[in-house]
Amino acid sequence: MNGRIKKHIRNRILWFIAPYLAILFLVFIVIIGIFFQSSQNTCEDNTGGNFNVATSADREAVAKSLHDNLKKVSGTTEAGIAGYLGNTEHESGFDSGVVQSHLAFDESKAMNGSISGYALGLNQWDNSRRVELLNFAKSQNKDWKDASLQLDFALNHDDTNSDLLKQGLKINSVDEATEFLRAKWERGGVATQAERQAKAKAWYSKFSGGSSDKATDTIKNAMDNGTNQKQSEQTSSGCKTDLTQGMGSSGAPVTEMPAQYKDKVKNKNFTATSPSNTYPFGQCTWYTYNRMQALGTPVENALGNGGDWGSNAKAKGYQTDTQPHVGWAVSFAHGSFGSDPTYGHIAVVEAMSDDKSHFLISECNVVNGGSGTVSFRELTNGSGMTFIKGK
Repeated sequence: MNGRIKKHIRNRILWFIAPYLAILFLVFIVIIGIFFQSSQNTCEDNTGGNFNVATSADREAVAKSLHDNLKKVSGTTEAGIAGYLGNTEHESGFDSGVVQSHLAFDESKAMNGSISGYALGLNQWDNSRRVELLNFAKSQNKDWKDASLQLDFALNHDDTNSDLLKQGLKINSVDEATEFLRAKWERGGVATQAERQAKAKAWYSKFSGGSSDKATDTIKNAMDNGTNQKQSEQTSSGCKTDLTQGMGSSGAPVTEMPAQYKDKVKNKNFTATSPSNTYPFGQCTWYTYNRMQALGTPVENALGNGGDWGSNAKAKGYQTDTQPHVGWAVSFAHGSFGSDPTYGHIAVVEAMSDDKSHFLISECNVVNGGSGTVSFRELTNGSGMTFIKGK
């Protein structure tokens, strides 16, 4: 075969395969472009834990740092971030190293998932979630107080709760985002809804250019209307009552025992404490444990939140009843009689009225929440109360 024929055949082959080579080249370019774009998106979407949250005593500086880190997370809205900030300010005041009720950190207690009311960090993780936070910090060789680590934990390592947080961060309404995160993610008391939303609106105004006057008015109204609520509220999650709804028949609690009951109550040592008490200071559970010890009818530790004492005590062999008895504890089911829907409440029956239609309770964490202040109320019996006899 001569040279001219070979050249002709080679040209025909090149002419035939050229379109296919061009297609392959275009496919290669597209693949490279997709890979490059994906790499860029990974850098911009900061869900992988590359957070750098400021540590400062200046709340606004920490809030701004959290805002800027969350802005890099795919799908977040200004409203959703504001909802997160409102909840975080309410829970911890943006203090990543705070322990609930400003207690000292005790690792043995913190690593016990059955202990409630000992919440940690920016978002006051409690019980098993608290333990998971500590384990995650250890796995990263970091201090649990590290705000960047806590944000990473919240978004990526808090089990299904991380999905709930991301869902809340995508909501376009400040009020809806704040309430979703309170109810579904934080599981905070419903009585704190207005205050959390007011704080969220203030952060929305500051960081997104919203109406600052409206936000300021909202905060003022919420605080003015919530004065009574604030007296019964803790900074972080805990066993508390909602005084705006009342909790029984007789109205507000008092710090001095009502005169008609003073002669009926023999043991008036309401400030006695027990060294064996592992419930968090100032909680209703902490007081009830101490008071039952003082009355000589003790109860044990680890009975859970106040609203769970009835069922937990019964399961452990305690005698329970639906009728009040002097010297017994009374557990209020979650949300009943104005008690907190997440934690319920627990108190001690001190005396019966002359006609047996009312009874007096002593309790804690209702007036000046978390301070250990003891108060009294006269109640009538109703559904949702379980009375527990100490052993």
